[in-house]
Parts: sequence; structure tokens; C-alpha cells
Amino acid sequence: MTRPDEGLIRSRQIAAGVEIIETSGLKSGYRPHRHDSYVIGTTSHGVQSFRYRGEERYALPGQAFVLHPDERHDGRPGTAAGYGYRAIHIAPQCILEANGSGDLPFVSDAVSTDARLIEAIADSIRSPTDTTSDLAVVSVLSDLAQVLHRLGGRSRRRAAVPLEIMRRIKADLDVAPHPAFSMSDLETEYGLSRFAIARLFRRCYGVSPLRYVLMRRLDDAKSRILAGHSLADSAIAAGFSDQSHMTRQFLRAFGMTPGRWKALHRSP
Repeated sequence: MTRPDEGLIRSRQIAAGVEIIETSGLKSGYRPHRHDSYVIGTTSHGVQSFRYRGEERYALPGQAFVLHPDERHDGRPGTAAGYGYRAIHIAPQCILEANGSGDLPFVSDAVSTDARLIEAIADSIRSPTDTTSDLAVVSVLSDLAQVLHRLGGRSRRRAAVPLEIMRRIKADLDVAPHPAFSMSDLETEYGLSRFAIARLFRRCYGVSPLRYVLMRRLDDAKSRILAGHSLADSAIAAGFSDQSHMTRQFLRAFGMTPGRWKALHRSP
């Protein structure tokens, strides 16, 4: 355990083989070590310095880093002010299943400013805190694995899309967007793996199943708000855990709070 003046580390496991690590104010270093997982994250503050694959690396705030399994590395603050990062540790098997390509991606640049990677990391760390559904974990891992595959520069053959199955899955999500819908239910019903469903659904509809369900919940909430229901009641009825949960998602989807959105939609 670190002393209070050395910083803080928090961790939580969100699924088998998937752990979130969040740190702040780290002023001491990690000795050289190796993980049996991918470590993918972003520097939140300060300068993160580490030696990896024979080179000294520096990750500045907002930049992403990708460390591969079994690669020796250390870690230390680049300035006296300390540093912090948010990362997701992912077992290789999870990446392999999410990717569906038969091989593990290798990203040669340990530090990256790729916008899609940074966004996928943020979604991976953030989404499971907003829902207990395994839709969240499957969707964010699928997106992250695909970004890693692209950055690794490997092409792959794409499977044909079973359009009728995708239509039926979409219909299921349209009818009941906010019960505790699980990927296990979809696997059992349609005979596809959860990661195949996530990849194919995005190819058909441009978003992950999680994002699709979220937007349908927000549509439901907006209808209720315009009908005169309170923000708190609309949030619960639309399947959000509370008004704060709905507000966070509203901001990410529409760039404004539900209260401001309601005010702008008042009748003249």
C-alpha cells in the first residue's frame, strides 16, 4: 500500500479477465515487471515515464499507452509533481474472442494520440460504471479490440452479415430497451457468440448494441420529459439508475443537460 503522499491506486474487476486501474498523484516508481495481460490506458495528469521494449517512453495527459502481455517495463513520474493514469487490464483471451480474427493484435507504438483509441479506452473505463449489463462490457471490449487490430496494421476477412438475425436482435432491443437484457440471452436465442453479435450489429447499424439500447432509453426519457414528467421520474421509467445517471448519458449524447434540453423545447 502506498503512503498518502505517494498517491492513490484504485482497482475493480468488471468481468472475468478484465480489471480497471485508476491512479492519482503517484510520486514513486514501479520496478521492472511484466503482466500477463494487455495494459491499455491514458495518462490523466502529470508525465508518465517508462522504459518499454528497449526505449524510454513518455505519455503526457490525454495520451494513450498500450503495453502488451509479457513485455518487461517499469514506470515512474516524469516530474516532481507526480502523475496518474486510468487503465484497463485485459486478458489476451478476451481480446482474442472480441477480435474474432484468430490472432492477437500488436501495436508497435507504446504511446499514441490516436483519437479512436483514446475514445475506446475512455468508454471501456467509463461504461461499466453506468450499467451492470454485460452489454456494456462486451461492447466496449469489442470496440477496443477492433481499434487495436487496426493500429496493428493487420487486414482480415470479414464474415458475411446474417441480416435477418441482426434485424431480429434490433427488434428485440427496440421492444424492450431498458430491462436487464443480457448478451447471454442473445447468444442462446441466436446461436452467435456475444462478440460476433457486437461486431455484426455495429456493421449493420453503425453502433454497438449497448449504444443502441442507450439511445433508445434516452429517446424514451425525452418523450416522458416533454410529456411533463419530472426528470427524476423520467430517468427511472426509462431504465436509468437515477437522475444523475441519465444526466451523464444525456450530456455525452446531446451535449447538454436534460434540464437545459427541456427548457429549450418549451412551447413558444
